[in-house]
Amino acid sequence: MEDAYIPFCGTPPAPADLWGRWLFDPLLMAGLAAFALVLVWKARAPRAAVAGWVLVALLFVSPLCAASMALFSARVAQHVLLTLVAAPLLALAAPAPVRMVMPAAIGFWLLFWGWHAPLPYAATLGSDLIYWAMHLSLLGAAWVLWSAIFRVHASQPQQALFGLALTAAQMSLLSALLVFSTAVWHGWHQLTVAPYGISALADQQLAGAVMWSAGGALMLAVVALLVRSVLRGGEPAMTRIEGKT
Repeated sequence: MEDAYIPFCGTPPAPADLWGRWLFDPLLMAGLAAFALVLVWKARAPRAAVAGWVLVALLFVSPLCAASMALFSARVAQHVLLTLVAAPLLALAAPAPVRMVMPAAIGFWLLFWGWHAPLPYAATLGSDLIYWAMHLSLLGAAWVLWSAIFRVHASQPQQALFGLALTAAQMSLLSALLVFSTAVWHGWHQLTVAPYGISALADQQLAGAVMWSAGGALMLAVVALLVRSVLRGGEPAMTRIEGKT
């Protein structure tokens, strides 16, 4: 009989074991090292590159990876940090060569909703390949979106702000669906949340609250910074950072 598949981040941990669940998988370490080399080669803003790389590494090496196996709210926190903190840092450090904000925003929207739907989400728990397809596509789409926003925000502020507004709106709507749903979306977590003293539905509602509050706060912070830059007649954020490095 074949051994049961173990998800990339491991089996769902008990709360007492969580802080010991750092992950130093050789392939993960090799991937992070290769990613660091690419950033060294391509980065225009070293400080943003270092910050973005460190955050990406922590999201998969730290116990948050294991926690995401037990709690949907931990997985959502991982995705919020990946797409709304790490991705903009990487876009500042090594911007993708895109200027079309709306196609980038729609692409990110489709991927973000798609990967949190029940069937695709369940597939990530049964295959390392699909697990990494989820995270790499989310990071890549967010990287492209933030690159486009930063490139055009000074010359075409309406396009940048509309792309941000669309992104904030779609994430808020998904958050509301998670918070107010009376059905559990992901059956996996019905089997994993009990040691944490909450129900799968409460965990799902917490996931929606994290996406709504933390995600909303981060989006508002970026909007405020971009509006401030435009009102000052400043140059694009990435150009300003490059000038300081």
